[in-house]
Amino acid sequence: MSEPLTAKQMLAELILEQPLAEYVAEKRTAIPQWSWRLIAEHLSIDTEGKVDVTHETLRTWYGTEVAA
Repeated sequence: MSEPLTAKQMLAELILEQPLAEYVAEKRTAIPQWSWRLIAEHLSIDTEGKVDVTHETLRTWYGTEVAA
């Protein structure tokens, strides 16, 4: 069973209108592959600064779920 979403994850999903795991996976599997830092920066941009997390937080949340 996966861990429950944090408040920031839920907010991101509401704003992005898609699961955050899917948003991250799209960028990590893109060619060229996006870095965790770049994904974190764009997450903040795409949520108009409402969801601001570090690249390490994203890696902790999704590093094992997304093919690196």
